[in-house]
Amino acid sequence: MKAVILAANRSTRLSPFIETRCKPMIHIAGQYILENTICFLKTAGINDIVLVVNHKQDLIRNVFESGQKYGVNIEYIVQNELLGIGHALNLCQSSLDKNPFLLTYGDVLTDENPYSSILQTYTETNKEVAMVALPESSNEFGNVYLDHEMKISRLIEKPSGVQSNYVFAGIFVLSPYIFELLKMFKNDISLCYEHIIGTGGLQACLWEKGWIDMIHPWHILVANQMLMNSWQTAKIDSTAKLLGHVYLEGAVRIGRNVTIETGTVLKGPCYIGENSYIGNNSLIRNYSAIGPNSTVGYGSELKNCVLFGSNDIGRLSFIGDSVIGENTTTGSGLTTVNHFAEYSPVICKTGNVTVETGLTKLGAFFGDNVKIGVRHVTGPGSILSSGSKIPDSTTL
Repeated sequence: MKAVILAANRSTRLSPFIETRCKPMIHIAGQYILENTICFLKTAGINDIVLVVNHKQDLIRNVFESGQKYGVNIEYIVQNELLGIGHALNLCQSSLDKNPFLLTYGDVLTDENPYSSILQTYTETNKEVAMVALPESSNEFGNVYLDHEMKISRLIEKPSGVQSNYVFAGIFVLSPYIFELLKMFKNDISLCYEHIIGTGGLQACLWEKGWIDMIHPWHILVANQMLMNSWQTAKIDSTAKLLGHVYLEGAVRIGRNVTIETGTVLKGPCYIGENSYIGNNSLIRNYSAIGPNSTVGYGSELKNCVLFGSNDIGRLSFIGDSVIGENTTTGSGLTTVNHFAEYSPVICKTGNVTVETGLTKLGAFFGDNVKIGVRHVTGPGSILSSGSKIPDSTTL
């Protein structure tokens, strides 16, 4: 069986990180979202992948190429116009040899392998299958209802009022019949799903483990925590250098050619990417993911944060509950304030859109290639667009 991965869409609500990459190329807990998907597909026995791309597709092609280094074969399909899921899927028809196939949305992230589960359900039922999940909040997703036979009986795309807890998880096993439906319903994928449901033909596969579809920037932190919570043991590459007295606690993962100076404390789960440097007397706390080729200056504290890589964090800084884009540098003494004095919920503003996060602790979000001078304080929920330059001694 082949798999189709839809990775063409541009999700503006994930700014400032979507300006320079597509969502599947966000780097979390030491790997790209798309890498997580491809590795799980390979483990589930799927070796042939049709990958639909558009926004920032060169980054995907440069990293994954033909798929050979991951043990899979990747065929690229370009969706030149972003006309929806149905249109993207229709472009793949000639590549699927009129056989059943697995469809997965490229921005879905799980902590364990969902593809083995859905393939097992397909084998047992010989019906088209949709994976359904139980997110903490279902008001941002299409809701589905199940009958006593675990078939999907109803789909509500834009729920209001009383809602089902179940949502489409973005993973399906479909037959070639879907292409007849796409033609019938003019590429409206929701109408296709509703038609299959109406004929009693869409089986549910319930996923009760970790699952997230990242919509807003702070969901990157949630996804990072989800993946790290699945880590059971520490992993330290043999080339890493831990100088003097370095204290490790819990599931700490350290990549190739990392140097950590004396007096540093690492409390797992946390991740230090390859070729990175951690200055002396630093504190790297739970759920910190430091991408490759990064530098953290001495005496700094990081907690619950994601650094995409090639970052330079100045000495004596505090980065908490924050996401820092690639190739972003900060001067010494940066403090990302991560809560208000009264611990009221943090509100984020992206462009003209204001979003209530519902979180009482939330730091800053800096896009790629941001340059920040010394002695900065950023308020809770601060967002800096890619390429921003902030001079010394400025308070945001």
